Order: sequence, then structure tokens, then C-alpha cells
Amino acid sequence: MTVKISGVLKDGTGKPVQNCTIVLKARRTSSTVVVNTVASENPDEAGRYSMDVEHGQYSVTLLVEGFPPSHAGTITVYEGSRPGTLNDFLGAMTEDDVRPEALRRFEQMVEEVSRNASAVAQNTAAAKKSASDASASASEAATHATDAAASSRAASTSAGQAASSAQSASSSAGTASTKAREAAKSAAAESSKSAAATSASAAKTSETNAAASQKSAATSASTATTKASEAATSARGAAASKEAAKSSETNASSSASSAASSATAAGNSAKAAKTSETNAKSSETAAGQSASAAAGSKTAAALSASAASTSAGQASASATAAGKSAESAASSASTATTKAGKATEQATAAARSASAAKTSETNAKTSADNAASSKAAAASSASSAASSASSASASKDEATRQASAAKGSATTASTKATEAAGSATAAAQSKSTAESAATRAETAAKRAEDIASAVALEDASTTKKGIVQLSSATNSTSESLAATPKAVKAVMGETNKKAPLNSPALTGTPTTPTARQGTNNTQIASTAYVMAAIAALVDSSPDALNTLNELAAALGNDPNFATTMTSALAGKQPKDATLTALAGLATAADRFPYFTGNDVASLATLTKVGRDILAKSTVAAVIEYLGLRELGTSGEKIPLLSTANTWTNRQTFSGGLSGELSGNASTAAKLKTARKISNVAFDGSSDITLKASHVGAFALGKTGSTVANDKAVGWNWSSGAYNATISGASTLIIHFYMGEGSCPAAQFRINYKNGGIFYRSARDGYGFEADWSEFYTTTRKPSAGDVGALPLSGGQLNGALGIGTSSALGGNSIVLGDNDTGFKQNGDGNLDVYANNVHVMRFVSGSIQSNKTINITGRVNPSDYGNFDSRYVKDVRLGSQQYYGVNNWQTWNFQCPSGHVLSGINVQDTGSNSADNIAGVYYRPVQKYINGTWYNVASV
Repeated sequence: MTVKISGVLKDGTGKPVQNCTIVLKARRTSSTVVVNTVASENPDEAGRYSMDVEHGQYSVTLLVEGFPPSHAGTITVYEGSRPGTLNDFLGAMTEDDVRPEALRRFEQMVEEVSRNASAVAQNTAAAKKSASDASASASEAATHATDAAASSRAASTSAGQAASSAQSASSSAGTASTKAREAAKSAAAESSKSAAATSASAAKTSETNAAASQKSAATSASTATTKASEAATSARGAAASKEAAKSSETNASSSASSAASSATAAGNSAKAAKTSETNAKSSETAAGQSASAAAGSKTAAALSASAASTSAGQASASATAAGKSAESAASSASTATTKAGKATEQATAAARSASAAKTSETNAKTSADNAASSKAAAASSASSAASSASSASASKDEATRQASAAKGSATTASTKATEAAGSATAAAQSKSTAESAATRAETAAKRAEDIASAVALEDASTTKKGIVQLSSATNSTSESLAATPKAVKAVMGETNKKAPLNSPALTGTPTTPTARQGTNNTQIASTAYVMAAIAALVDSSPDALNTLNELAAALGNDPNFATTMTSALAGKQPKDATLTALAGLATAADRFPYFTGNDVASLATLTKVGRDILAKSTVAAVIEYLGLRELGTSGEKIPLLSTANTWTNRQTFSGGLSGELSGNASTAAKLKTARKISNVAFDGSSDITLKASHVGAFALGKTGSTVANDKAVGWNWSSGAYNATISGASTLIIHFYMGEGSCPAAQFRINYKNGGIFYRSARDGYGFEADWSEFYTTTRKPSAGDVGALPLSGGQLNGALGIGTSSALGGNSIVLGDNDTGFKQNGDGNLDVYANNVHVMRFVSGSIQSNKTINITGRVNPSDYGNFDSRYVKDVRLGSQQYYGVNNWQTWNFQCPSGHVLSGINVQDTGSNSADNIAGVYYRPVQKYINGTWYNVASV
């Protein structure tokens, strides 16, 4: 089964990552997935992704448009994995997280040593092949040396024959003297001239061929040197060096062929020469070429010997480095690889030396052929001695010089062949050294594998790293086993049964050690400690209270002693601020306390009169003490003093007063006792006016005078009905004045003919602060503007509108059911559509802009296809045909340029294998048609 990995790909600010591709590359082969296969997923505009992933391990890479690939990490999907997000799988623990670091390190070491061992084996095989090639080159050099010696002997024999021919020619000189003079004047001279011209032309051809041979050999040497350097740079260079060596061999073969052609041309020149002088000169020239080639062979042999010596030293150093330690096996293998490449280079140099020796052999053979030609020329000179004695004599001298030069050339060729043999021997020694270094590198690699294998199998301990075995035991004392989650769970289960150190809740019958008496700290006290402490406390009490009975008797045997004491204390005066104030007075004699304020007490001086009054036991006694009692008994005279009548002395009346008092309120100047009527003072001195407010009644008619406007009646005026003038008419002002509270007064304004009812209210101390407000009735309904509504005929709504909810979009917006889903005007001519506060679409003049993916179920039928034609490919074709051909009939290769495909091949009808002779190929670009123009594609 697959496991679903889905979620939303977000960046650090919580925004969805757009234009991104999630790539999963298999890191290993599972039951359903092959290693290195790649799968991808493209999240939508909101960053949502969903993948059904097979079981296995994958490397996760994020490809975001405009940025380089980013490696996110590695995930492992198991058969029992639960569905989750990519973040869950990236954050999960992998096998590499739980594998010990040492084990991973040794696995890497084993893998690296294995790779190095393979490379060493390959380099060893290459070194063996190079050594074999060097041995073959040495054998060929020896053969060439033998051939050169034979050529030397042949040249010597040719010289002797030439000398004999010269002697014979001399002996016949006298006989043919006359004939020679005649021949000098006739055909012999003409024939000698023609032969000399032909010989000169052939010599020129030989010189040209020799120069071409020398240039080809130089090119071959340069190519071999370059390829050898590349071989030392890398392992792949060995293969390139092999190809270079092959090319060098081909060039050397070409050089040998050219030399052979030169030799053939020289032979033809010798045969064509009719005079011994010209033939001897050609032989001398050929001998000079042989000496030059032999010198080149000497130089090449010296270079080969030097390179072989260097290779021997380097191979020895490589062998020493390879045996240093198993830990440097990888480095040793790399060094062996380099040295094997250098051995290949020396083998190539040996091949060059062998080629040079072969060239020397060719030159020696050419010298031998020239010597044979000299012999034939000498014989021809002898036969024509009768024609010209002078030519015979010259032929003798030139033949002698030619023999000497050929002998020297043979000697030089023999020397160079010996040097080539020495170079081959050095190459064989280099081969042996390289094989020894490769063998020791293999041994070092094997030792490294053995060490890595041994270390990888060791168990970990408290002092070293290694492999750890898991165990579910909870009572093990081993220091080499690692606990499994099962063991940890079991231990945690037991731990959870224990009481916590912080505020433990103990159950059952817990025990604790009994501390010694007198301990005073935070440890738990046992029952034994408490009983001992109580016993000690009782024993330390007085004898009269050292038992519970004695304590109970001391408390009056009251089982509710605490309640009794609380009740008794409740009846006592509590200590408060009043008592505190009194207690703070400094008492003294003749001082009397009194209160000057709330809970503020003071002392007054107590005089003798004050003590006397306080000493009286009755009120009558006090009155008597003050002299306010009647003098005598009832019926006695009472003295009166009238200051109004300007009495200066008290007067007494006997028998009382008799008669009537005349007068009434109208005639009285002032009532003796004033009164109030409806809270209006009346003392009889003047009339009073009672208003409706005095008796709690409302005015029955107009109150006061007509006022100038509807705001003229003051808030604190008397309640009543007032008439006010407004705009040429009048209105009724009903005024209520209460005179207290937050709203002491209220007024109502009533217009005629149901012209409206208005009101206003006052605030205590401020009066009427607000203007009139109208009451709306069935005949005077409010307008839409009065109540802040839109009229049915339409109008302007300022601010956001929410249908079924409030708007969270703000500005000029309309939301439908959801507070962040609806329409919003964002700037002039811009109408935006929002869904869950996400801007998804915009309507502007002439176009519609979609910020999210548009899913269309039906067809899209545009009226204008111009935009489609300018953006999409309408057709595909192959462009103009092009041709790539070769003329040398050799091996070649060709790759189409980017964006092109092969469209045909050219097979030449040449030779017996005409079907294999491909002379060239045809290729054409792939083109796409967009908006009326054909474009070449970038790649196919």
C-alpha cells in the first residue's frame, strides 16, 4: 500500500510557496521502487500538495522557479507509516539517526577501500599490459639491431665490390682510352647528363620524403608526450594514453612507410643513374639521412631511459607509501593509480624508442640498398669504362667515399640499436617496479578491509564506540547493552507509581525513621516521635497540671471552654476608635472629658459650680440651685419685668390678669407666632400669593406673558402653559419644573394643525443643552436621512456593508454571509473579489484578472484568438536540411547540435564493403510555429 503525504507548503512567513516542484528521488531499491528513480509533485497556487508514496527511502529536493535546487532532506516511508505532511516525514527519525557514528564511519571506510582496491586492480592490469608492450618493443629493438649489423656487413661487402670494380675499370682504362675520348664527345656525355638530372630529381624526392618522415615522427612524439601527461593527471588518462600510444604507433608506422618509400625512391634513383658519380652522391646523401635518423633514435632512447629511471624511482616511492599503514590505504591506492599511469607513460616512451629503433633499421636498410645500388653502378661503370676512363676514375673515388659513409652509418645504427636495447631493459625494470607497487597497494587495501571488518564487528563499551545490542530487560547490569523503548516504558510505569518529591500524596501506611527528641527541621515526624514529644510535654508540666483530669478541673470541666470564652468576650466593649480617643487623654484632678468631634476627645476644667450641679440628685434640686423656682407657695406674687414697656423694675400682680385681647390679622401689626401656608411664610404683616406649584396643581390657563420665541422659557421657570411666537405664528410651550434631580425640568412644544410635537429636557445646573427633538407619528413619519437609512429610491451608503454578518474587508466592501468573503472597491475602476480574505479576482475596465487557478468544466470559446496565437504553438516542422561529410574514409563521429535531429545518411558505393562506407549525415532543426513565425527549438 502507498502512504499519503499531503499538506500545504509554506515559507517562513506562513505564505504559500508558489511555482514549486517537489522531487522525490529513491535512495535505494525497495520491493516496488528502483533506486535513483525520480517522482515529482506540483503544489497548487495555495501551496497544497498530495502524494501517494510507495514504501522506501527518498531524497527530497525543492525546485522553485528562479532559484537553484534546494535539498530539503531525506524521508523514509514504512509499511506502517501513518499519513502526514512532508514536514512530519522530514522531521521523523531515520535509520541513520539511530545507527552509531562509528559504524557509519567504518562502512564508509570499507566502501572507499573497496573502490580503491578495484582501481588498483585496473591500474595493475594496465601496468602489466604496458610492461608487455615494453617487452615487445625491446624484442623488436633487438631484432632491428641485428638487421642493422647485417646491413653494415652488406655495406662493407658492397664497398669491397666497388673497390674491385674500380680496379677493373682502371686496368681497362688504357685499353679504352681512345674509345673513352670518343664516348666523351658523343653518347656517353649525353647519357651521363640525362642520368644526372634523373638522379637529382630522385634525390630531391628522397629528401622530401625524409623530411615528411621526420615531421611525422616529431608529431608522433609530441602526441605521445601530451597523452602521457594526461594519463598522469587521472585514471581516465590511462585510456587516453593508450589511444595516444596507438596513434603514436600508427604515426610511427606511417613514418616507417614514408622511410620505405624514400628508400624505394633512392633505389630507383640509383638504378636510373647512368654514372657512378651521381649514384655515389645519392648514396652519400642517404647515408647522411641515416646518420640523422640514428641521432634522433639516440635522443629518443636517452629520453626513454631517463623516463624509465624516473618511473622506477616514483614506483619505488609509491610502494613505500603503500605499505605505511592500513588507514592510508585509500591514499596508497590513489598513488598506485598515478604510478601505474606513469608506468603506462614509460611503456609508451619505450614504444617510441622501439619505433625510433625501427626507423634506424629502415635507414640502415636504405644504406644497404644504396650500397647495392653503388655496386650496380660500379658494375655499370666497369662496363662503360670502355666509353670513358675519366668517369671510371671518378666512380672509383665516389664509390670509396660511399662505402666509408655506409660503414659509418651502419656503425651508428648498431650503436643506437644497442642504446634502444638498453632502453627496453629499463622499461622492463619499470614494469617490474610498477607491478611490485601495484601488488603492495593491493595488499594494503586488503589489510584496510580486514581492519575495517574487524573494527565494524566490535561491541561498543563505556570507553570506545562500536555496535550496540538492544535489550528490553529492566534489571540488567550490563554496560554493553542499550535499552529499548519497551524497557524505558516499563521503568517509567514503575516510576509513575511513586510519590513525587514535590507535595507527595501518600496513601496506605507509609513509614519514616524516628528522629531524636529535640530535632527541629523539615523532616517528617513519625507517630513515635509525636508520642514521645507529648509525653515529654506532660512530664514538664507542674505537678498540679500534669494529668488530663487536673487540666479539665482547671478549666471548670467545661467541654466547650473555647465557646464559653468566645461568648463571654462577645459581651465586652470592643476596642474601637472612641475608646482609643478616651484612653489617649491625660487625666488629672478637676478635669472633665468631652468630645470635640467624631472620636476626638478633650478635657475641660471642672469648677466648684460644676461639681455642685453634678452633685444634685434631682432636677428640682438643680432648678432650685439655679434660682429658677417659684418664690414661696402658690398664690404669691410673681414679679415681671417688661423691657418693651421700658420697665426698670419688676412689678407684681395679685389676683392675675382679666379681660379680652382685641385685634385680628388684618389689624395686627405682626402675628405673635408666624406661620407658613403651603410653605409660604405668613406673619400677618402682608398678603401672600399661592402659585399652582405651592399647592401641587398645574396651571389652568396661560402662564405669564407671551414670550418672544420657543426657547425663551427658562428651565427653572414655574411650571405652566406658555405662549411663544415663532415665524409669525405662535406655539404652545408646556413647561414642567421639578427643581431637583438630574433632570429638573422638561418642555414640550406643540404646533397647530398637528404640525408636530417636539421636546427638550434640562440638566441640573446647566439648563437646556440640546435643541428640540421631534416625536414621529403616523402622520409625520421620519425620512431615510432622519434615521440614517437608504431611501427606496436609492442613495449613498458610506462604509462597508455586511449581509448577515459584519464586514472584515473594510473600505467600500460588501460581504455575503462570511465576514471576509465578498466584493471590495480597491481604487478607481478596480472591483476585487475576496474569498476567506484571499484576493482571488479583479474586474477592471476592459479585462478580468484572476489571481488563482480557474477551473472550467465546459469549453472556452473566445471571440478573439489573437492572444492564443501569440502564446501557443500551432504547428511543428523540420527546418532546412544541413550536411556533415568526411573525405578521408577514416573513422569519424558526429553529434547533432542542440534542437536538431538526424534526417538521413550518405552511403558511398566504393570498394567491396560499400555498405559500410558512410560518407556523411543530413540533419535538420526542429521548428515551432507561434503567431505567424517559425522558431528553432532550444533542445529536443
